Amino acid sequence: MIKLLKKTTAAAAALCLAAGMIAGCGENTADTNGQTQASQTEESGAQTGGESETDVQETEAVTENQPVDPDAVALTIDGVDIMAPELFYNYLSMRTQMEYTGSIDWTMTLSEDGMTYGDYLKRLVESQVLQTAFWNTMAEEDQITLSDDDHEQIAENLASFNANVSDADKEFYGFNDENVTQILEHLSIAAKVLDTEVEKQIAQFTEDEQQDCIFRTVDHILLLTAAPEETNDSGETQSMSESEAQSYKESRYAQAQEILERAQAGEDFEALAEEYNEDSGFEYSLNRNGESPDGVTYVQEFTDGAFALAEGEMAIVETEYGYHVMKCVSENNEELTQSAQRSLAVSKYNETYQQWLEDNNPEFYQGWQDFVVLNTPAQESSGETEASDQSGSEADTAAADSSSDTAAADSGEGDAGAGRGDSETDAGQTETAAQ
Repeated sequence: MIKLLKKTTAAAAALCLAAGMIAGCGENTADTNGQTQASQTEESGAQTGGESETDVQETEAVTENQPVDPDAVALTIDGVDIMAPELFYNYLSMRTQMEYTGSIDWTMTLSEDGMTYGDYLKRLVESQVLQTAFWNTMAEEDQITLSDDDHEQIAENLASFNANVSDADKEFYGFNDENVTQILEHLSIAAKVLDTEVEKQIAQFTEDEQQDCIFRTVDHILLLTAAPEETNDSGETQSMSESEAQSYKESRYAQAQEILERAQAGEDFEALAEEYNEDSGFEYSLNRNGESPDGVTYVQEFTDGAFALAEGEMAIVETEYGYHVMKCVSENNEELTQSAQRSLAVSKYNETYQQWLEDNNPEFYQGWQDFVVLNTPAQESSGETEASDQSGSEADTAAADSSSDTAAADSGEGDAGAGRGDSETDAGQTETAAQ
């Protein structure tokens, strides 16, 4: 499946690259002419996806990456040569993105077959380069060219690149004004083609596809209705009687009604949630099928309640978890809706893209195959090479299915059970959070 080529401007790409080099993102250092030593890593376990532990591979060998030949052809696909500097430009940009939230031990293994974080990064880079090439093949058909404004922006990005990237880094990775300009042009054209193709696909959506892409956002205050257990004089827990449980549920509804009336009278809904909400989450976004942008499916009653409200309207919605005092924040969260439309539109090119790859059988040059993603000396000396749980989870999940679409937007939702499809597990999580 095609991973959505992020709609990043050439400026963003250039600045990201520059930031990565300033932070020592590349494997080279000025005083070693691009040669660094991979330090020996200690054996330890790391969570990958929260399911199992994998051992860190131990290496004693000195690994040296050779300077990049700017005239080397990294890949020839569909009759077009992709030069080595373009490959490494994408490498540095993606490495910077992955390290944004924290340092990563690139030698740590992700899977039983021995794939490391560094291997996974290289896989992402290859995918990005291939996608850029794929979209560029459609430029002539779509009559996409770069405008004067585009060229002006590219010139500004090149100036920023030159101001922030050291001469040693440029020399090691084979960057010069000519090839960096060409790289920025390729990225700009790919982004413009992608926009054009997405617009064409969205215009052809069926009514059902259009409706499925609309996400609305609601805030809620959950009052759990599961009768709490009581402790007797002997310290033993015991459940409420049926009549007691019913009375408890009725009291919960009365409280929900009171909260609703206070909110309708003008009290701040978020402040009320801070006081009364028994769910770990407050704001949720979902489409008419009860699907959230991150793949969670909400129970039908929650979905029906959310879609029964007009924007700004409030009501009490009952689910198996309890009473939700719900407020519709937006009938159409445009950011999430557009993201869903874009993701669906790009997915329609999957078959074409896979056939294109099969027809061209791309193979990257030996210099890239031999290239090893190393921890920087600064990382090694500071001991900051342990991948965070978050990074490990994301990388492991993506590595397990490298063909999955990574374009899901952040919904800003809490980790709550209310309204979710997996009732037993999620309800337990909600109740625990409430306690």
